[in-house]
Amino acid sequence: MSIMKKVLEKKLENQQDHDKANLNRERAVAAIQAGIRSKAWKKYMSQFAETPLELMRLMGTDGTLGDETLDIKRAYLVANAVCGSGTTTDLDREVDTIDH
Repeated sequence: MSIMKKVLEKKLENQQDHDKANLNRERAVAAIQAGIRSKAWKKYMSQFAETPLELMRLMGTDGTLGDETLDIKRAYLVANAVCGSGTTTDLDREVDTIDH
């Protein structure tokens, strides 16, 4: 499964379950506060990865940290989870092609 498929699954889950959406938001806030090299970031991003390579992409440890396009996509993936109504409707906003 691709990262984007997992993102879309999480988006649907958040739309269907307010408690899960709130938990997702809490994890995203913790990730933002702790930063990309933190355990909190890894915990948040782990929900979108099925393979070690996918998690490495989301952590930037696959050699893409500093790649402006992918850095922005990673930032959106975390930030989209804390944007009010966007918590359930916009999780995938600006994240497409993160798998490429």
